[in-house]
Amino acid sequence: MIDSVQKLRDDLTKARKILREGVFYTLTTDEKEALFITSGNLLERLDSFTKSSLMVGLLGGTGVGKSSLMNALAGSEIAATSHRRPHTDSVLIYRYVKTPFPSDLPVTDVPWTEYTHEAESIQQILLCDLPDFDSLIGEHRSHVIDFLQYLDVLVWVTSPEKYADERFYEFLKLVPKAKQNSYFVLNKVDILFEERSVDAGFEELEKVTTSLRQYLNENGFHDPLVFTISTVEAVKKQSLAHWNQFSGFARQLFQQRELKEIRNIKAANIGREVTQLLSQFEKELLNLEILQKTVEDFIAELKEESWEWRRNVHESAISCMETKQLKSELILKMKNPSLLIGPTSGFAFLGKRWKNLLRNHESEKNASFSYLIEEIIVMVQRQTSRLKNRLVSQFLRKGIPSSFADSLEDIPGAANTGADLNKRLKYLFNIRLTSYGNSSHFAFQGIQYVTYLFIFFILLISLAGEGAWHRLFEYPGWASGLNFIVTATYAIFTPRGLAALGSYVLINIFFGYRFYVRYGKILEKNAGKLIDSLKKEMEMLWEEEFDRIHSSLIKFEDEMKNNIKAIDGLKDSP
Repeated sequence: MIDSVQKLRDDLTKARKILREGVFYTLTTDEKEALFITSGNLLERLDSFTKSSLMVGLLGGTGVGKSSLMNALAGSEIAATSHRRPHTDSVLIYRYVKTPFPSDLPVTDVPWTEYTHEAESIQQILLCDLPDFDSLIGEHRSHVIDFLQYLDVLVWVTSPEKYADERFYEFLKLVPKAKQNSYFVLNKVDILFEERSVDAGFEELEKVTTSLRQYLNENGFHDPLVFTISTVEAVKKQSLAHWNQFSGFARQLFQQRELKEIRNIKAANIGREVTQLLSQFEKELLNLEILQKTVEDFIAELKEESWEWRRNVHESAISCMETKQLKSELILKMKNPSLLIGPTSGFAFLGKRWKNLLRNHESEKNASFSYLIEEIIVMVQRQTSRLKNRLVSQFLRKGIPSSFADSLEDIPGAANTGADLNKRLKYLFNIRLTSYGNSSHFAFQGIQYVTYLFIFFILLISLAGEGAWHRLFEYPGWASGLNFIVTATYAIFTPRGLAALGSYVLINIFFGYRFYVRYGKILEKNAGKLIDSLKKEMEMLWEEEFDRIHSSLIKFEDEMKNNIKAIDGLKDSP
């Protein structure tokens, strides 16, 4: 048979480990901290069990005879009339002079006074006379209730005049002690037999005890142990009437107990408090099982709907990227004047000046680019938010507390922050701009050089004439070259030369314009490729986000499964 104290210790240790390491979703941080502190206090009390005394508390209303009951139990006057409480919430503790004082008696807000006695018959018992419950007000009541947790047995004392007092049962409900360690004493029973025949007295006694048991049953104490006594007879040490159960009560309370029995009584009291503590875990377990099943179903739904999400992202990418303004801005960003040669660069300069005249606000150049990034960020975050809201709404429909939604910032995985997405998108844009901005441009630059050199070569041929070229080829040398240059230079100032120069200029203008138009088409084509590439990047970005959310949900589900498994191990706790 498993030792009850060790079982409680094991359960509390497991509970503290879960509180320390587990992730709680339906308990607030304050609730979790309170449970951790309470479990620690219960462990300390378990560890403080000693072989010394059993602490017995006597509770009752004013004038029910608690002091006379203690004197009768001790067989001598240990509770003298001089023992008066300095406050209405003061506890009086009566200890046998040779019995060590309990080391685990707490420092509480309840003042207490200790009295020693020499009644050896109750040396194993510490009697605690608690304040009259009907005199407690405000914080005094809660302080006394806190003190009760350190008592092992509670003796509830009442009388024929007081047993129907509603305050008695209201106070009874507030005490978190094991019901099997509570005794009920109906004192002053002798008054029921005064001025009555014995049969009439028994009839009245039966009526009172039946009513008392009914009240106790209605307040959660089934088959309570009730003793009918008269401490007046017991104190006088005269023979007791056969209706006076004081001797049976004393034997029940003062029987010689082994250490194991005392430990079990203490454990039963703490076990009730442990049960209350673990009930919070039961609540978490129930919610975790609902959460886990909801997340499991949600993951399955996501898998089925993934194609639809991807289609929506594709359509959104088309709508926000295929705009003339974006293409114009990308073309503007990809332009590289250093790649344009001669007349082509001149047309580029004139074109830039003309566009600047049409666009007076320079800030508008970056408007569409910045807007695009913001649109993508908003779209990704909106999709992620929709997933989260769907999950939260399902939780709420299953009855999970609404406060749980506040802890879902990272479930299903917090969406990438706007700053992170902005940084990543700008990096992708810059990489693609560099790639498409330089592609084919160097070949285009080479073609310009070859064309303009060829035109210049034709100009030289037309200026120098056929004779100068023949001489240069037949008699190559510096003299022939110098003759060629002088002849071409002289020809410039002739009508034929001026005509050649005019033709040269017109041809350069023609090819410069053609190259400028061609460069524009190349940029437009590359801008289209860049937009297509960015659309794919955007879809890949959402794919990654979707996969990250899916992985986060799986991780979330695994955490809940681990918590369920850990808490489920406490289900057999007392």
